[in-house]
Amino acid sequence: MKFISKSSNLLIILRAGLPAQPITGTLARPAVSVRFKDGLAEVPDGELTEMMLRHPGFESDFIAAGEIGMEDPYAYMRQANEPQHQITEMKFGTPIGRKVSGGSPALSPEMRKIVQDMAVSLAKEMLPAMVEATLKSIVATRSDDKPEPSEKDEEPQETVSPKTTKKVVTKKEKPVIEDKKSTEDAPEKGEI
Repeated sequence: MKFISKSSNLLIILRAGLPAQPITGTLARPAVSVRFKDGLAEVPDGELTEMMLRHPGFESDFIAAGEIGMEDPYAYMRQANEPQHQITEMKFGTPIGRKVSGGSPALSPEMRKIVQDMAVSLAKEMLPAMVEATLKSIVATRSDDKPEPSEKDEEPQETVSPKTTKKVVTKKEKPVIEDKKSTEDAPEKGEI
């Protein structure tokens, strides 16, 4: 059977031990005890469980965990066995950083419920503004990421040169102008 204690390191003496008395011929009798580790103790069913249930500290110092999945009701009050550690980082004999580990404060179930309710209400207030800001940033990045049309994608345009009456098909970025004079004065094939 499983028992839960308020203290993290409780020792329950179920029967006191007696030392040996060689003069009277009495043998030593060992003590019967149960030690809680981190507030929990596993006791095998039988005489030891009955002794735990009859102990005067039952229901005041420790309780029986009836169900296997029962949550520890004293977890927020219990202090850890291991104290906080302060680790100081040294460089050339000079402390440059300090780290404290362990000893995180535990909240009672009532305080946890209050904090959770406050977090839910705060999230409901912040959600519309966060969604709006996210949508604006997505739209802004989509408009910035539109690729500029390349030369291959552009449609050719027909333009008429003022010096000539001949239509020349050009692309927008590279205008090509053919002069009437330059085409007429050019030698034909075979003339040089």
